[in-house]
Amino acid sequence: MAAKVAALFVDVDRDRPVPSVERALSGPDSVGDVSWRRRVKVVTGGQGPGQRDQEVLDRERARMPLPGPRRIAVLGCTSGAGQSAIALMTGHTLAAVRQVPVAALDLNPGQGSLAARLEPATSVAALLAGRGPDPLSGADSGAAATRGRSARARARGRLDVIAGDSAYPLGQEDYRLLAGLLAERYPLTMIDPAPSGLTRVLSLADQLVLVTPASPEAASALAHTQQWLSAHGYDELAARAVTVVNGVSKASMGDVERAEAVARGHCRAIVRIPWEDVLADGAPGVSALRPQARHAYTALAGVLVAGLAAVPVPRKVLH
Repeated sequence: MAAKVAALFVDVDRDRPVPSVERALSGPDSVGDVSWRRRVKVVTGGQGPGQRDQEVLDRERARMPLPGPRRIAVLGCTSGAGQSAIALMTGHTLAAVRQVPVAALDLNPGQGSLAARLEPATSVAALLAGRGPDPLSGADSGAAATRGRSARARARGRLDVIAGDSAYPLGQEDYRLLAGLLAERYPLTMIDPAPSGLTRVLSLADQLVLVTPASPEAASALAHTQQWLSAHGYDELAARAVTVVNGVSKASMGDVERAEAVARGHCRAIVRIPWEDVLADGAPGVSALRPQARHAYTALAGVLVAGLAAVPVPRKVLH
């Protein structure tokens, strides 16, 4: 049974005025912004009786204009957190709400990966070789295509999985080239990274999503991930990260609240995603989800775009 849905502020400093939702979603002016760090927007999807239609507001945020192509890295804090599922369903939601082509870059191949859940549109190797889909026409980039109105219409709401291959290791320059090629083709890219290339992915990311499961290990897994990010110089990226507590149910609320206590003051927002049985078996469209899950993913999309529309996070130089 999904947890009760609502949206609330966690306020641990009652002597100061609580900032607006927009202020919380736009992120801090700096990592040292103490007043901001003491309040975190907790988004649980949907709306309660008598409340304004929150999903409409979330959709409006998710449609905010962006200054250019953006990359969102999704990092699971522990195995089984749902990193791939969150990346895929968030990509589906962003594509549908914004009506733009979105890429889901699978750099973590294997059982349960993006490519295992949804048939890939192309591969990383093909893209680096100058081949692959043209999101405007739906044709291979090497083929002649007419970019008419009907072709653009077909591209709206499209999610393309770009499949990686463990037998095709990427070098430092490959990551830069791949990022540029995706930026030419897609306004938004969701990245499902592998541990081996994580630092290079984070160096290219405009936004980070930390996924922790609604389970007893959620709080410790999240704390260890935060420590790792800080130790490797990603404090700015982590401060603007969105923490997702995945698989929330009524029975797991104690674990959820303990994880949120760890996240509070160390990220820009917390989003609760309710447990959804259909995600365990594959990658259904957003329409196949229950209303609460759809609302939660729409809320997550809105939080992400609100952050991306703000000042970009300085990226660490690749080395």
